[in-house]
Amino acid sequence: MSKSLIQYIISFLVLCGMLCPSMVYADYETGGVTKTILSNGVTLLVKQETESKTVAVEVFVRTGALDENPGNTGIGQLLAGSILAGTTTRSTGRLSRLVAEAGGNFHSQWQWNYTEVYAVTLPSASLEAVSIIADSIQNSSLDPQSIEYSRSTILKEIGRQEDDPFNSAYTSVRSQLYSGTPYGRPYLGKAEIIRRITSEQVRAFYQKNFVADRIVVSVVGSVDPDAVARKVETCFKNMSMGFVEPKPVSSLSPAGRYVQMKKTGAASYIMVAYPAPGVEDKDYMAMCIANVLLGGNKSSLLFTRLREQKGFGYQVGSQYPAFIGRGHMIEFLGMDSSRATPETVKSVESAMIDQAGFLMRGEFSDKDFDRAKKYLIGKHALNHERIRDRAFNLGWAETMGLGYQFDLPMVYSEAVNKVTRDDVIRVCKQYLSDPVALVYSGNEDK
Repeated sequence: MSKSLIQYIISFLVLCGMLCPSMVYADYETGGVTKTILSNGVTLLVKQETESKTVAVEVFVRTGALDENPGNTGIGQLLAGSILAGTTTRSTGRLSRLVAEAGGNFHSQWQWNYTEVYAVTLPSASLEAVSIIADSIQNSSLDPQSIEYSRSTILKEIGRQEDDPFNSAYTSVRSQLYSGTPYGRPYLGKAEIIRRITSEQVRAFYQKNFVADRIVVSVVGSVDPDAVARKVETCFKNMSMGFVEPKPVSSLSPAGRYVQMKKTGAASYIMVAYPAPGVEDKDYMAMCIANVLLGGNKSSLLFTRLREQKGFGYQVGSQYPAFIGRGHMIEFLGMDSSRATPETVKSVESAMIDQAGFLMRGEFSDKDFDRAKKYLIGKHALNHERIRDRAFNLGWAETMGLGYQFDLPMVYSEAVNKVTRDDVIRVCKQYLSDPVALVYSGNEDK
């Protein structure tokens, strides 16, 4: 039976009074997700999947770059790297045994707009996993040894990323776009600052920012939603409130011609960056479609015209990261440094800017426009294959201010499909007309 026929039958039954509209739309509105907000502001999302053999527990703390300052850049990374090492209520040995008994994987990581702590385990151990994560979030011991280990790991990763030409170029682009703001700092922080951050500073940052009304818990798998709700209530009920909304990045540095030449290794990157709407902006989805058209897949303008037709580079595309406040989009092209002559660089940069011009003038076919929409919807579906992905995406949408419903397949598809060609052209004219260009180039190592 076709989908359209099913919808017709449902509509007919509703008109005849044989089905209550709330019965028809209830699952559509919630996606089978139970949402609970505790009295202290902790938000809980539970989606029962009775056939799943594992359970994913995702906890988001809305603590990120906006909570740091120029003097402690990287402190969030230090905190995320040491938060699971032990708690004040459980010794490291006991915590390790509990983790082993729960099985699965327990991890934490810092992102631009939140800190994430998660576990994937068996249904029989899911409540214990909630307990372990809740204890770590509220009572992490943050002992000097675990902080030093985290510091050492981060410093090594900073060195590795500084040697990566793409990351170096992107960091330089972002520092130009967001000059003087939290998003303009290196993702991992600055090595010289991380070296001097003390254990006391990490604990003070933790106590200030890890509060109840910043927390979103997302649980997906073969669980009893009521049992999970009771467990979360028990584990988090004594956690205090104290959330103060950090001021978002509301504007970017004035765009202009910015060219930086540096020596790299065998690879060089040319990047062109633009301001863009933040994830909570009404134009977010239109810019997502523009990104696909520009360089988001192998049928995009950048890929077909710069790589396939002109033979520029070996890695080409565009990215549109999801940021709260003000976002950005980058075009990038990687090539052998031996080919990155000033003349070639100028030609590539001009060609990249031209592709954005095609979007502003609406020089893309209806077929390309429809393909971009289908690509986004298909990618959204593929990003939900694993149980951890499904728990993550639910919690991410709630944490970023979109509401968990944004992640539901029908809601997401509707958001994509309601964007018109005129919407894309308007948004491109608004944001892509004044690029910031960066050339990260150099000579091939001998």
